[in-house]
Amino acid sequence: MVTMTSISPPLRQRSVRFIPYPHKTLGSGTFMQCQWETRPVENASSETSIPFLDFTQRNAYTQGICIPPTLNSTLHIFSSAEAIECLSSGVQNRDIKLMLSGDSYMKQLYIGLADILLSTHISDDVEIKGAVQRNEVLEIAQHEMERRSRETRNSSFPFVQYGAQCYGLQPLNEPCLKSINELGGNSTTDYVWIIGTGVHIYRRKNQVNATVQEINNFLNKNTTNRTIFVSPPYYFPDPAFTDQLVQDQAELYRNLLPNLAPENPAHPLIDVYELTRSCVWENCSYDRAHRSRFVNRWKAQLLLNTLCEVQ
Repeated sequence: MVTMTSISPPLRQRSVRFIPYPHKTLGSGTFMQCQWETRPVENASSETSIPFLDFTQRNAYTQGICIPPTLNSTLHIFSSAEAIECLSSGVQNRDIKLMLSGDSYMKQLYIGLADILLSTHISDDVEIKGAVQRNEVLEIAQHEMERRSRETRNSSFPFVQYGAQCYGLQPLNEPCLKSINELGGNSTTDYVWIIGTGVHIYRRKNQVNATVQEINNFLNKNTTNRTIFVSPPYYFPDPAFTDQLVQDQAELYRNLLPNLAPENPAHPLIDVYELTRSCVWENCSYDRAHRSRFVNRWKAQLLLNTLCEVQ
């Protein structure tokens, strides 16, 4: 664990702007290599002199962040209020709808984003150690997000949903692409589909090249300009995984990059491979594949940095 110098709170609350398609490109591959660290936070002595970092920002600094040196001066750690402002249709004066879909890694990304938007750690930040517990926490997160959006005083709360249409058990051009096309969308609505899938397609195809082909065909056929792809994570060698699975997932990741941003700006990317590979602390993962809650909140911060700009 690396500990850096203390972080002072922001001097003022700045406005936040939603960035429409093709959004902001953070980078991919070696450009996103980073080292996990914690940073102690020094709050102001008086609440009236300098605003405090909020719950989300304080916990990010003290639990763990992973900022690539290439983004050191541009990556922003969003507060809950800033995240809401960016994704709020009412605040941005445009119809913004975020649809997260895909495999279990996307379920945990949704939970991480919900933690930020709700300014809390759902289910007391319990670590997720299996599919049953993952679905239980996901259900609680969905309930709390829906409840907050229904409250009159929170009419500006963002529209963010998770769906399993793009899980990967079926060809992506069937339930996934069909759902994206059927949902519609027009010049007045920003539907943003954040899609993460790979391992289940690989298990269905049992071949890296065929998996890459199915994902690329899906991306190329999706001409609605509403999709952000989330890369597969890094798989740590573990008795639960075959060596071939670990090697093939790394090859899958590398072979997808040429058809994703920045190489192909038409297909925006959230690259989480390097940050999951570099998190070697004991509490980074409980099964060497799915990541701990603070890591998924950091993935959500990368998503916010792709969609939002602090002015």
